Amino acid sequence: MRVQNIFFYLSVLLCCVFTLSSCSEDLTETNKGYDVLTLTADKEVINLNENDAALTALTLKWTSGTNYGTGARLNYKLELREKGSTEPTEPLLNKRFNDQELSYAFTVRELNDYLHAAGISLTYGETVEVEATVIAEVVGYEDYEQNSSVSFKVTTYEPVSETLYICGDATEGGWYVEQMGVCSLVDNQQPGIFNITATLTEGKDFKFFTQMDFSSIAYVCAPDGEQILSDGMTTNIIQKVDDTVDDLKFQVTETGTYKLTIDLLNNTLNIVKSTPADPAFNTLYFVGSFTNWTFKPMKQDPVNLFVFLYGDVFTWTPDGEFKFGTMDGSWDNMYMATQDKAPYTDTNVKLGGTDQKWVLKEEECGKAYKIRLDITTGQEKMVMAPFEPYTEISLIGDATPAGWTLPSSAPMTKIDEYTYQWTGNLTAGEIKFTCDNQSDWMGAWFMAVENGLTFEAGEYDMYWIDKTNPDYGYGSLDNKWVVTDPGNYTITLNQATEKLLVQKN
Repeated sequence: MRVQNIFFYLSVLLCCVFTLSSCSEDLTETNKGYDVLTLTADKEVINLNENDAALTALTLKWTSGTNYGTGARLNYKLELREKGSTEPTEPLLNKRFNDQELSYAFTVRELNDYLHAAGISLTYGETVEVEATVIAEVVGYEDYEQNSSVSFKVTTYEPVSETLYICGDATEGGWYVEQMGVCSLVDNQQPGIFNITATLTEGKDFKFFTQMDFSSIAYVCAPDGEQILSDGMTTNIIQKVDDTVDDLKFQVTETGTYKLTIDLLNNTLNIVKSTPADPAFNTLYFVGSFTNWTFKPMKQDPVNLFVFLYGDVFTWTPDGEFKFGTMDGSWDNMYMATQDKAPYTDTNVKLGGTDQKWVLKEEECGKAYKIRLDITTGQEKMVMAPFEPYTEISLIGDATPAGWTLPSSAPMTKIDEYTYQWTGNLTAGEIKFTCDNQSDWMGAWFMAVENGLTFEAGEYDMYWIDKTNPDYGYGSLDNKWVVTDPGNYTITLNQATEKLLVQKN
């Protein structure tokens, strides 16, 4: 019995020891003693530079302060204001700090943006004396609030634009706001350095805008820079805000695809010729019930060589199936649907594998469709959409009676829903066809498959070029036929099949 009592008393004693130890630790955690709250800055003078946007500009540290023996926790908030100002300033980023957070580091970009947004530095490039104040709040004891301040001088900078666009008749988008090419930041953490890969045409102009707006700030060639660019060159650029800066646009010495790097921080433009990857196939075929399983060649898109085009009136044929061949007459390596009997609205595509086709239902037939098949690796996509025929097609060009005036005075005669015809005299010169007489020339057109093709008797493929859709990149495309043999012609145009029949009378 005596031994059992001894063990009992020892157990109680140990429990008391552990309890006291735990209480001691808790008190140590919440007992901040009587430390004086002190805020320090690691720099007294700071010159902010946007080239260092992601680097640390300033670190503020503070001691814990005291909770006056209450055992209550401490929270902190940080305020910045111009030294000597009594105007209230919202806590930094509306962020408070707990008693485990006794410092805060500003990046260059963050500090510059905050000083301006808070109204401390309203003029970029100026030097301001800033006072930082840390406020310690004893939770539940408002009267025990403490604060400490430190001051430092900061020279701010004017940040460059966060967006940049390329525009000009040297680009695919031409001189049209809605067709501007979007430049991308090289590093999202480092503003001011953009790049874009673009196809540029020799002898034509381009420049850069900070917004999709011709009245926005532009970047052009600096007076000491090179306007005519070739592979590997770097030239100086300058910000054009008004007419005091000459509008010196850029050109390239050779038509091609280029990677452009535009550094707004150091005002330079670098150009490197880029060799785009070739599509896996240069010819594709539409095949299925609607072709009696014969292979019908598709047209390669005039801008994106990875895209293939097909158009026709789809008349119901039993099964209503279709897919795409990569070689005339070959059933191997075909582009197909990713599910069996996929609806024509299913855009998913696979190359090879199980024989799965798209299906057009009987009630969906009896009208024209346009197909765009994109075979870009990893981005394969089939888009098939009903085609609404235009109600008026007209000739335009200096070979026609209309000349280059819109609306055209040389309309074609409607034969049926999709077919239009015109008979008349053509002179030597250029010709194409407008679908809507849109006065800004950014409407829909039927154009030659190559610019400068001779307009003579025969049947030709055409491109339906819808410039109202910016996704296609057709803004600067302008493929015209050339009439070299003046005379009387009959022209028949089919919108559905994109075929042009020319007869010399």
